[in-house]
Amino acid sequence: MFHYILQTLIFQVLFIVLYDVFHKKDTFFTWNRLYLIITPLLSLLFPFIKIQALSTPTSQVYANQLERVITLSSESLEVIGTTGPAENPTNWWLILYCIGAALSFLLLILKFYKLKILTSFSFTSTLKNNKIVTLPNSAQAFSFWNTIYLGDKLSTEEKKQILIHELVHVEQKHSLDQIWFEILKIALWWNPMIYIYQSRVTILHEYLADAAVISTIGKRNYIEQLLNATFQTQEITFVNQFFNQSLIKKRILMLQKTKSKTIAKFKYLLLIPVMTGILAYTSCGKESNETNDDQVERSQGNEIADVTKISKSGEPKCPNQNSQYDNKLDNYVKVRNGKSTEVIIDVISSETSKKVRTVFITANTTQFIRNIPEGKYKIHVAYGEDYAEKTVDGVCKAYFKKEIRTEVNENTLDFNTVTTKQGLNVPSYNLSVDLREKSTDKKPVDNTTAKVKTSEPDVLPTASRDAEPNCPNKTSAYDNKLDNYLRLTSGKNSEILIEIISEDTKKNIRTVHMKRNQVYSIRNIPEGSYRLHIAYGEDYTEKTVDGVCKAYFKNEKATEIDKNVLDFNTITTKRGLNVPSYNMTVDMTDKDHRH
Repeated sequence: MFHYILQTLIFQVLFIVLYDVFHKKDTFFTWNRLYLIITPLLSLLFPFIKIQALSTPTSQVYANQLERVITLSSESLEVIGTTGPAENPTNWWLILYCIGAALSFLLLILKFYKLKILTSFSFTSTLKNNKIVTLPNSAQAFSFWNTIYLGDKLSTEEKKQILIHELVHVEQKHSLDQIWFEILKIALWWNPMIYIYQSRVTILHEYLADAAVISTIGKRNYIEQLLNATFQTQEITFVNQFFNQSLIKKRILMLQKTKSKTIAKFKYLLLIPVMTGILAYTSCGKESNETNDDQVERSQGNEIADVTKISKSGEPKCPNQNSQYDNKLDNYVKVRNGKSTEVIIDVISSETSKKVRTVFITANTTQFIRNIPEGKYKIHVAYGEDYAEKTVDGVCKAYFKKEIRTEVNENTLDFNTVTTKQGLNVPSYNLSVDLREKSTDKKPVDNTTAKVKTSEPDVLPTASRDAEPNCPNKTSAYDNKLDNYLRLTSGKNSEILIEIISEDTKKNIRTVHMKRNQVYSIRNIPEGSYRLHIAYGEDYTEKTVDGVCKAYFKNEKATEIDKNVLDFNTITTKRGLNVPSYNMTVDMTDKDHRH
């Protein structure tokens, strides 16, 4: 959210600077009005716009994916726990925002109330279907919506010129612009640029009205009236005020200005490169809603590389007519199906024995079952081919016409949340299912058995212990009591050299060198917070500087400090000791490698 706010502020500043430098002094008032109304809206929308054609990464962009894994000593299944804010937390920033928005809304209501009071205690008449309100003992003049307010102390000649002026405000619906910015001030009361935008629009409204008046009244007489007028203002910021002392000088200067040449309109084309640059920036920004970013896992050390495809549809409508969801819980069961057969998964409540969800998963596919209500569940698995549905006693059932085998998974999935000192722990699970052949020494394989597995071999080759070279690891830190790990997967574009740097002491506790397309686990990391320093290159070597052995690449391509802070501090809950671990994919991308 902070990044979004910062982006909108920067975009609005850019648009205002562009307006003040190139358009503010021009007489293209209608064009400028459109500019000032549209650009604040664009600045709010641009951060959400992603254009694929503008998102090509450069040669110095680094791709890394991170999963936090917490091992729970009392569980046998790979479990993932998302640690979020504490239950029912006090969000002071939200409270402050709501207070500011409420005060801004009350101020707007007060302005309307002042107008109502003025109208109720004044004489009213009509002119061209517009209401004229005569203010007693006043020399004020302003308009709002289809109502013009005139003080009875104004002379007949002044009233005539002011009516022409204010009718322009009414006919051109300038009040709509003011209401638009008042609404923005309620939603974005903290944003100073909205107030600057409104001030620019207010003076522009006066320019538009003045330009219309001098087409019917002599310019000299009109300017003399502005100079000789009694300058009084009304404390209602969204009305169009005729006597506004702070604007008189600007209006007179603009009235004396020569009309801008038509060719000057080409300056509006400057918006094209500016908007293109903004869209390129927002399109190249990192996606913030990826499915598995910064997920917290709890497992028993199983380290699985997900190489299967994600299915976009897996919960058929018919058997899920009575499915149960809890959208307040961001939990899931991630089911990874093998390549042997299709599966149907039923999530069954252990307490009520009722089905809460049915999922159909094709071979070699991963499916997420999300927003599962709190409780304990069993997984019923059917293996087969030719998916179909039928209704039995008014209940829609999913089944295979060619069913091979069914089973009930022995694990109980406990989705009850746990509140700790760190916040609310929301359990989730990783589950792998497959139909495997079972052979014996006495006879050929003629039967099959299905099993739910909780681990798989790595697809990529595992790096040897030499990945932690002796020389730069002479002073490495270990805690053999902690069965944690940082599991690294290197990409195909470069070798990598990683240093684990303590956030507290700024010391390097471990150095790892990995070749392309390898998997390696750095284990027994002491409790604390760490950040990774990453180098990409070729031709690994070592040197000693001031008695300290350093690892480096002779052919170094790039370096970076990873933005993620790895928190290896353990968490004690009612279920046992949660030991954080991490999965991370590291690779260097260039123009030939998109990510």
